Amino acid sequence: MKGILLILAAALVFSSVPAMAVTHVTIGTASVGGMNYPLGIAMATIWNGNVKDVKAVAIATGGSVNNIDMLRMGDIEAAVCRAVEANRAFNGIEKYPEAMPWLRSLTGGVMFDAKQVVALKDKGIKSIADFKGKRIAVGPLGSGGEVDSREILKAYGMTFDDITPEYVEAGQAVDMMSDGLVDGAILGLTPGASAIAELMVSGKAVMLPISDEAFENLKKINQWIQRRTIPANLYTNQDYDVLTAGDPADLIICRDELPEELAYNMAKALYENVDNIRAVAAALSQFGPGLVEPEDKMMIPYHPGAVRYFKEVGLLK
Repeated sequence: MKGILLILAAALVFSSVPAMAVTHVTIGTASVGGMNYPLGIAMATIWNGNVKDVKAVAIATGGSVNNIDMLRMGDIEAAVCRAVEANRAFNGIEKYPEAMPWLRSLTGGVMFDAKQVVALKDKGIKSIADFKGKRIAVGPLGSGGEVDSREILKAYGMTFDDITPEYVEAGQAVDMMSDGLVDGAILGLTPGASAIAELMVSGKAVMLPISDEAFENLKKINQWIQRRTIPANLYTNQDYDVLTAGDPADLIICRDELPEELAYNMAKALYENVDNIRAVAAALSQFGPGLVEPEDKMMIPYHPGAVRYFKEVGLLK
């Protein structure tokens, strides 16, 4: 009887010790056919293995615009995001009627995207100007891809009224092109993205450049736009350079209310495991200390936890 009482007493003692609280971190990415989704999975793996009491998971989303809205609603805690979209939301301009001054960055630049415009060879499309009257995949409604499509068409003097837009994500756009259901697509993806690689293997598609004149028009629409070149042979059946455009490097964003200690540990874990991020794809070889900009050069402010880490390792003054 005495032994039973001792066992019960021990059970009561252990049951009275509170379990460590687990912090759930959901990471918004983009479609599964781009680079953001595998990046998010790699980030979740790093945080789960290196940040105490964190349970992180990456989810596919509609991309930057969708991610910002999900952060606003509290549905996710972190996200891969285009710096330009984060800046627009932070300042409440264009599609964002209210400023979101709570947006913060956990990282410096992560990777650069490129506007990758593709068309079926048998449709007689030699230029983006030839998209007029054609059925074109333009990205999901409210996504960064849709923004790209509108801006690029505008640079050529067109709107969505001049095409038949299909609001689909990159993987679906590629499937529809392969089946001949759309004539072309405007895809804002990291160079080397699997969705475009899959399409180019078929030999049915050609990549279209953005002309110098159109690029000058783009700069009037998007002041941060930069020239990019997709080098020859990045994809199968692409033995030519493609002159295009892209935005400043993507960021990992969060809300300012993310606890400073947690943000510090999340930033630290990413930069102490740079090789794990770079291993995801060649495009992510850019990630690292070299893309940590001074605070006054950032398109949104760093989170205080990230600032603390960057100062600790000498990346910020």
